[in-house]
Amino acid sequence: MKSRRSTKPPAPSRPNSWATNCPWDCLSTSPTRTTTPNPEGTSAMTVIYQKELAVKHRCDICVVGAGPAGIAAAIAAARQGKSVMLFDSLAMPGGMSTAALVPVLMPWSDGDNVLCGGIGKEIMDRAQASGAMRGGAIYAERCKRLYEDMLLEAGVVISYTTTLIDVIMRGQHIDLAIFNAKSGTFAVKAQRYIDASGDGDLAAMAGAPYEIGDDQGRMMPGTLCSLWAGVDWQEYRLGGAYSHNDDNMLALLRKAVAEGMLSQEDYHLTGMTKTSDQVVTGNLSHCFGINPLDELSMTANLIENRRFCAEYERFYRSYIRGFANAELAATGSVMGVRESRRIMGDYVLNADDYQKRASFPDEIGRYNFGIDIHPSEPGGDAALDEHKKHYIGRRYSRGESYGIPYRILCPQQVENVLCAGRCVSADRAVMASLRVIPGCW
Repeated sequence: MKSRRSTKPPAPSRPNSWATNCPWDCLSTSPTRTTTPNPEGTSAMTVIYQKELAVKHRCDICVVGAGPAGIAAAIAAARQGKSVMLFDSLAMPGGMSTAALVPVLMPWSDGDNVLCGGIGKEIMDRAQASGAMRGGAIYAERCKRLYEDMLLEAGVVISYTTTLIDVIMRGQHIDLAIFNAKSGTFAVKAQRYIDASGDGDLAAMAGAPYEIGDDQGRMMPGTLCSLWAGVDWQEYRLGGAYSHNDDNMLALLRKAVAEGMLSQEDYHLTGMTKTSDQVVTGNLSHCFGINPLDELSMTANLIENRRFCAEYERFYRSYIRGFANAELAATGSVMGVRESRRIMGDYVLNADDYQKRASFPDEIGRYNFGIDIHPSEPGGDAALDEHKKHYIGRRYSRGESYGIPYRILCPQQVENVLCAGRCVSADRAVMASLRVIPGCW
């Protein structure tokens, strides 16, 4: 597949003085701004912006992204005696498992063997003991505290509400990562950097090649998950209408679309999960046409899908047993993103590897989730059938799994960076399997 790079114009080159004359307690000299009018005469301009920055933190390992992959990476590094700082733009750890309200884990075993070992297994064991997870169901608020306990026990320094905005390179090495937070813009100097951003932001800023979407650049839709109160769970379980795998639910979805109660012809509905004694979490609807790398696209989809969630509240209260008194209590504070950049590494894990249950000499783990490619556009029954063809038609049997080689963590053209989680080096098919939480651990 042809690599797809950002269509944005390249950033202006940095002055050589940044790399040669700065003592690394600051960057640049005095703040300057140079603007160039857009050649088409519009109000848009390009800007060269130069500002003195403090190197605020120094550490052995700088981890960008405090989702499941970043948490595991930070804990593992700190336990080896490294000084570790973990940065995230959100106000909590956990990423998709907390902020996005993803309700349930995908498989962590192949039926015979635990595939989610190491830090992931430890998280699972402690989560089950503390009530942060029940089976595979995720109790988001308790998971936040569990993640923080484990990070702080390991000695990780955490910085929330802190966003990566750029990197400064020396050859093929990241020398400094630039962050912005309430205290201002500052630099962090580390020996190694780990990109657990989900979108591959750090590696892409450093110049690593990447692919994105299908062969037309289209990405899988996201989902805005939701919390529900007032559900009679026992009554709901007697209803026989749970997800798109049930004929009863499909019939009700078609009826609701025909009647105009649901405005989008989307029959792929994962459904509801009981995540605590009083709370149910919904994985409903899709955000089609989403571009996770464009803030206006993300904003439009968040607005639209909050409205979709209100439609589903009416649908569930009208049609589904046990939801007569249900209330939509909250939606995720971030979108549940399924697809973004795939950073190209020293090896690209691919569909052939999945098909032959491949093993590798540099294997660091194994996984077995199906190829879960959600359609890029709404399409009613045809779109649902296309998803089932990939997911059910290629699903593994008990005891089967594929290997995960270390090389997929190593981005091309960048020397002191490792990738973790959804942005590792894989083709679109395998990423649709590996992207889920146990695969990121």
